[in-house]
Amino acid sequence: MRTIGGRRVEIDRRKQVLAIEIPEREGGGAQQALAPRLLSSGGLVSASALSAKAKQFDDGLYAAVELAAQSGAGDFSGKASLLGSLGGRLRDTDPSAAIATLLAAARLGEVQLDLTPRTQEAVERRIAEFRADELRSKPIGFYTWSPQLSSIFKQDRLLQQKLVDATGVETIARLIHGDVKLRATYEGYLDLVYRLTNPRSSIVDADLGEDLRDGLSALDGGAFHMPAAGASFFPPSRSHETDLAKQLFGSTPIPEGFSLVDEMVRRIRAGTLKLAPRPDSGWYDQQTYALEPLVIPEQMPEAAHVTLGERYRGYLLDLFRALLALTRETHIKQLETPVVGAARPFPGPKKTIITIRPELSAEPLAAYYLRRALSYAFVRTVIEKTFGAAALGKMRRLTASGPVPVSLDEELRSMEAVFLGAHAAVSNELGMASTRGDAAAFRRWATGIDDDPDLGQDIRAMVPLFYDLARSKTKVLAVLGWSSRQMRVEFANPPDVTVLDLGGGNPADFEFELASVTRELAYPVAVEVYVDRILDRDEFRRLCDAQRTQAKILRALQ
Repeated sequence: MRTIGGRRVEIDRRKQVLAIEIPEREGGGAQQALAPRLLSSGGLVSASALSAKAKQFDDGLYAAVELAAQSGAGDFSGKASLLGSLGGRLRDTDPSAAIATLLAAARLGEVQLDLTPRTQEAVERRIAEFRADELRSKPIGFYTWSPQLSSIFKQDRLLQQKLVDATGVETIARLIHGDVKLRATYEGYLDLVYRLTNPRSSIVDADLGEDLRDGLSALDGGAFHMPAAGASFFPPSRSHETDLAKQLFGSTPIPEGFSLVDEMVRRIRAGTLKLAPRPDSGWYDQQTYALEPLVIPEQMPEAAHVTLGERYRGYLLDLFRALLALTRETHIKQLETPVVGAARPFPGPKKTIITIRPELSAEPLAAYYLRRALSYAFVRTVIEKTFGAAALGKMRRLTASGPVPVSLDEELRSMEAVFLGAHAAVSNELGMASTRGDAAAFRRWATGIDDDPDLGQDIRAMVPLFYDLARSKTKVLAVLGWSSRQMRVEFANPPDVTVLDLGGGNPADFEFELASVTRELAYPVAVEVYVDRILDRDEFRRLCDAQRTQAKILRALQ
């Protein structure tokens, strides 16, 4: 029940259909200056604003988990303990390639090791080789926040490298197998990272080895098994985009003008690329699945209540590209990089005019909000399984300036509630029945959106998709800054409206006027482009500040 024009009215939205479009814009968007931070919400919470909030939270959550996984917390003893213990037992061993790699990674991770001169020399050579490969070794994303996070990035990236030294791998595997605590830590970390991001790729790749779990299982029977594809201590995780790149161009030149994201979109629409999480999927798959409604909105539950114009659908595809980039950057260390109105009729008897307008407190992407909320419920179980529920209550999300005062447990509940609330609010406004979430939780957050410190952060960054051997360049997804467009919402089919407060009159005394509304949509601008080298956040943002427009930034990058 609502009060409109001084009258109490009941609005039944079950048959309502909203038409949504973005009016044509004069002038080229590529020539307009981009803002470094989120623009004002303008009365409607855009999906981009919610996603910007999620990006800051996700980075901070992942950073906190990285520190806990390295140093140990709750029920998990930590990678530093694992590497330190192995390093102490390997210091006098012949420094084969596999052993030198493990010790070099430990050294990069600032694990204290007392090495013999011969072993030290082999370790320094391995570190020099690794650092020369900037695509693999250069920390990007939130890993530049602190020296400790940068060290973890380099440590784990080196531990992802493929090992074909069977003797050295067997030596390491036997040490892990012979110590119950070391094996529990090793396998526990694999369980964590494969669920926190995704499992390793099942696609055979010259640069990718298998983890040591099959070898450890073989040792349970008395004999070591060296993976045929080689071994990786902590293999990188798969993703839909990297799997697709490897399937299409594993050993084939990449054609001019190819866009990996555009190919993903084509296949999602054709039904040949399924984003629905698999039984072994991790959080990254959950987050990618949440983006699917941006590509195929016509297949979502809310499609019966909205008709989307061509330009708005194009905007959703641009948003898919940008949010995929932001999501991928959070996981970049672990992810594999391969590669209205009409004129009124003549007036009759005077009537009371009641104007009915579409109501939307957020963009009509109910399925996206629900899937995002469910991804937070998922990652909660992942963290609790590794560290324990008590540790989750003590952990704090990180930011570039340090930890936040609220526990990760409380913030996870809040993020889930906000996205569930956005789902409930939009579902109700579209006329859809929804039993999940509390719209009030979303509206409370939305009321203070302009004061949310997470939404004042700079999200500009580039994130690698794959390395192109023929061109000797890296294809990246780059978020260049923020722009805005107007979104017009009108009724394609109006709701049923009943006047409850007739004031002594009768229904014929009232006339309903349908009006459209226009809202400002802020959104991040993203492009897929080849670059000669990867820029970290600070380097990339300096370039964007100097060039300002999309066209100039692209010229500077290419």
